[in-house]
This record gives sequence, structure tokens and C-alpha cells, in this order.
Amino acid sequence: MRLTAFSDIALRVLLLTGGAPEGERLTTRAIAEGVGAPYHHVTKTVGRLSGLGLLASSRGRTGGVSITPAGLDAGVGTLLRELEAGSAMVACEAPDGHCPLDHACRLRRALADAREAFYRALDDVQVRDLVSERQVGPVLLSIGMRPPGEPDSRRTAPAAPIP
Repeated sequence: MRLTAFSDIALRVLLLTGGAPEGERLTTRAIAEGVGAPYHHVTKTVGRLSGLGLLASSRGRTGGVSITPAGLDAGVGTLLRELEAGSAMVACEAPDGHCPLDHACRLRRALADAREAFYRALDDVQVRDLVSERQVGPVLLSIGMRPPGEPDSRRTAPAAPIP
């Protein structure tokens, strides 16, 4: 089974935002650069994920995008069912699709069962299970963000104890 480009980008966005340090917001442009996807596609994806409550986004100078607790807890199978809804696995499933063997077709049922088995295998996998600092850290550095676990250089370091 092959995921749509939209679902692929959505998973990448969730992994990147899930790996960002807590409280950090990423711009949509930085996310697009980080996940290697066109800005307009990422904007559409962020809008959809925000609408599902998986991302929090705000506009303005201090705005940005961050993952929500629901985004971290989201089951990958459930998420893919939502994002892939309506995408045809074979041409005859498409609204304009046609097959001369369409009458009493058993293939569509078999493919639908296989798709559901694929989603079921991912139901117990949460986005948080897939987030890896080792994976996300270099990407965050490449887009000018600090990786998780690294102190924020904008904050002052605690004073050294006096001997």
C-alpha cells in the first residue's frame, strides 16, 4: 500500500513538531524546509492537522506551529484512516473510475480488508512512539532551531558557584 503525499507530509510534520523542544514554535516555512516539502503543501497540511486538534498554530510575529498533547497521543492508524479517507487504492474506487468487471467485484472488498489490516497494525503506534531526538535534532539544527535537550542560548546561564 502506498500513502498519499498528503499523509506522508502530515506524518513528517507531526514527527518534526513532536521532536521540537517543548514550548518552541516552528514557522510553516521552517517546517517545509525541515520536512523537504513545498511550502504550500505544508501550509495545507498544517491547516488540516490544526483542524483535527493535532497542531496548535498562531499567526503574527510570535506565532508558529507546535504539536498538541492530542497530536502526540494520536494513533497512526486512526490518523491515516482520517487523512486517506476518499483516496482510491485502485482506479475503480475513484469517483470517475470504471471497470467492466465492476459487477459483483470481490477485488475491492479484498483490497479494503487489506487496507484496514494495514491501519489496524498501526492503531497502537502513537506519534510520540515515533519521535526521535536523534532523528529530529539534525533537522532542527539545519533550520536554525536548537535541538531538544540543548540549553537555549538566549537564556542566561546560571552563575558559577563562588569558591
